[in-house]
Amino acid sequence: MTSKNKTAREYYDQEAPDYKKMYEPRYEKYPANLIRLKLIIKRLKQNKSRKILDTGCGTAIPMIKLLKQGFDVNGFDYSKQMVEFGKSELISAKYSSKRIFQADLEKNKTLPTKKFDAILSLGVFPHIKNEKIALRNIRNCLNKNGKTFIEFRNELFATFSMNKYSADFYLNELIDIQEIPTKVKNELINFYSKKLSIKRPTKQKNGRISYNEILAKFRNPLTIEDELFKPEKMKIDKIHFYHYHAMPPNFQSKYPKLFIKLSKKLEKSDSWKGYFLSSAFVVESSKI
Repeated sequence: MTSKNKTAREYYDQEAPDYKKMYEPRYEKYPANLIRLKLIIKRLKQNKSRKILDTGCGTAIPMIKLLKQGFDVNGFDYSKQMVEFGKSELISAKYSSKRIFQADLEKNKTLPTKKFDAILSLGVFPHIKNEKIALRNIRNCLNKNGKTFIEFRNELFATFSMNKYSADFYLNELIDIQEIPTKVKNELINFYSKKLSIKRPTKQKNGRISYNEILAKFRNPLTIEDELFKPEKMKIDKIHFYHYHAMPPNFQSKYPKLFIKLSKKLEKSDSWKGYFLSSAFVVESSKI
């Protein structure tokens, strides 16, 4: 499933000034980014990784947290504004601004030539046009026994969320809609629209770009290894689910404190429920 109007680069240029808030423990929506980063830091330590490359590093907040943990980290982002804010953040934290630079994961010539023990790609692949090229470029920057940590949006979450993404999943993935006559197809669309009370996202009225206007791909954790990783000579070592939802998303605004409390408890679990209750997952992988 995808949606696209504006470019992701424009969106992240716009979001750069406030992007660091997403890594704060008391982030008002849900501290999913911080939960994800803690999960990855734990695995980096267990794997004894040292040299890290953060692709799509944003304003360098994860880089700084990793540097403070003793890792040797460099990063890049394709958003010019993110890189500029990232340089300022690094300088403020007493680190060299040369650790961050502008590059594009889909353009090999812009990427570093040296190898790394671990490569992070968080919040990047949902906006990538050619995932295979991006993964190939990551592989080329990885040491022989290195690890990747790549985040994807969970397509199976649509079976639980009961919103527009659910309808898209049922109509585009589960049902062979192309084989169904137009009259019946329209009935199916109306059926799911009524059952799910679908409200399509609208553009922001203040001229700002909404996240719903940019390319946002979803991936099925059950099929992603065969579809993406194996063809690029990579194997999946583990799938880490995160950003759990104890209730469907519509309940978050109605019962925010309860929603966050119960969802945070699920973040500590490692059960099969992650396939359906988490809106995202991180693939830890290595070279075949």
